[in-house]
Amino acid sequence: MKVLLVCENELERAGLSAILNNDREISVIGEVSALSEAPRSAEQFRPDIILCSYHEFSAHTLKIAEQVAVQSQGGIPIYLIFLATFPGDQVVNLLRIGRCTVLDRRISPTELIAAIRVSIAGYTPVKDDVVGNLARASVALKGSSHSSKEHLLSLTKRERHVFELMVQGLSNPEIAAWLKVAESTVKSHVQGILSKLDVRDRVQAVIYAYEAGIVNRSARQETQRRT
Repeated sequence: MKVLLVCENELERAGLSAILNNDREISVIGEVSALSEAPRSAEQFRPDIILCSYHEFSAHTLKIAEQVAVQSQGGIPIYLIFLATFPGDQVVNLLRIGRCTVLDRRISPTELIAAIRVSIAGYTPVKDDVVGNLARASVALKGSSHSSKEHLLSLTKRERHVFELMVQGLSNPEIAAWLKVAESTVKSHVQGILSKLDVRDRVQAVIYAYEAGIVNRSARQETQRRT
């Protein structure tokens, strides 16, 4: 797993590099001090992960993340992990880009390694409180390209069911067990759902679900099933 480090503080950058290189499956292939260098360095080094350590977010942070997201389209996906002390209200905006997440800078080395592995596996590691705030935060966002519910009509009945289980937080194996189908079948459905909804990952799919107003309905249906 190839990681590009982006960190202003040289001492912190050296510490992160030592932690990551200590794992046999992770290699730090490049280091830069400025976030603005990330897109160019991504082109040069072709990392799997860009790990950025910053105290807070700004519109500039989102702009750089969007540039990297565009670069990875049609090629090997690049996942961005931001370590921040004060992520502020920009967290959901960052998650909307896809293949991006924000973690606390006080994260332990073990948790950081785990987050990298989860990202490589195609999932987005996020804190519980971030997930819990997605509904409230997404309501305040304007100009969403996914505000229309038209894409939902393109989902088959089975895809809609899988989508609702995804929104509830079930993993592919859990969905497979619930529906009594092969995990490969669920994976195929998930890819089809992401494509039809025009979203890049499961986190974007959850935000879409909140904006489309189907989350509460899914929760009620789940409660009815269990009772």
